[in-house]
Amino acid sequence: GIVGQPIDKKIRLVRLDGEFNSPGIYPVTPGETLRDLVIRVGGLTKNGYLYGAEFNRESTKNIQQQQLDKSLNRLEEEIERSGARKAATALSADDAVAAANLVDVQRSLLQRLRGIKANGRIVLSIGPRSSVFDLPEMVLEDGDKFHVPVIPSTVSVFGAVYNQNSFVYRSENSVKKYLGMAGGPTPSADSGGAYLIRANGIVWSEKQIPWYRTGLGSFALLPGDAIIVPEKLDAFSVSKELKDWSTIFYQFSLGVAGLKVLRDL
Repeated sequence: GIVGQPIDKKIRLVRLDGEFNSPGIYPVTPGETLRDLVIRVGGLTKNGYLYGAEFNRESTKNIQQQQLDKSLNRLEEEIERSGARKAATALSADDAVAAANLVDVQRSLLQRLRGIKANGRIVLSIGPRSSVFDLPEMVLEDGDKFHVPVIPSTVSVFGAVYNQNSFVYRSENSVKKYLGMAGGPTPSADSGGAYLIRANGIVWSEKQIPWYRTGLGSFALLPGDAIIVPEKLDAFSVSKELKDWSTIFYQFSLGVAGLKVLRDL
C-alpha cells in the first residue's frame, strides 16, 4: 500500500497577516520557529503592535473547543437541575415565577455562549517593549496563523457596567478610571470579580495579584486591554466548578472579540 510521508517531509504552511513588511502564507522548514520565520520575512512595519499579536493553532483550537463544549454541557445540566430544585421548593406562585425567569435568563446566556467558538489562541506572553527577537522559539505547525495588529488607540470595558464601550487610551488612566468612564458597576455586578485581559492575552484578576501589588483598580493599562465586570454568581451561574461563567471567555483564550457577546445580554 501507499506509505504516508515522513513528518519531516510534509509541507507546512503558516499565515502571517497584519503589520508585517511581507505578509502572506509561507512554507516553513522542519524545526523552523516563529521567531525564525518573522525575522526571515523581514519583520514588522513601524505600526506593528507586537504586544497585541495573536497566535492561533488548529490543534489547540480543537482541544479548546472540546473542553469548552464539555464545560457548557456541564453548565447546562446544572442550570436545569437547579431550576427544577427551585421550582420544587417554591413556597409561593411568585417564587415559582422568579425561579422560572432565572432559568430563562440562564438558558439565554448559555445559548449566547454556545455561539462563541474557541479560536486556538496560544498566549505568547509578549512584553509591551518586546521586539521580534523576543518571540518564542516555538516550532511551527501546518496551519498556524500569526496576526499583528496596528497599534490600537482604545481600551474596552465590557460586562455589568452602565456604558459598555471602548474608550480612548491614555497612559495616565488606571482600571478604576476606565470603570468610572463606563459609569461604574451596575447593581447586579460582581465588582470584586472584575478582571483585566491584557492585549497579549494574559489575564489579571484580584485573586491573581501578587501580595506586593496593589489592587486591580490601580493597574495601569496598555492599548488594546479590556476590563471585564461579570454579573453576580448567583444571578447567572449555578456551577460550582466553573465558579464564574465569565471565566469561560478567558479560560479558552476567546479574546476580546468573543467578549462582545456581553453587549447583548
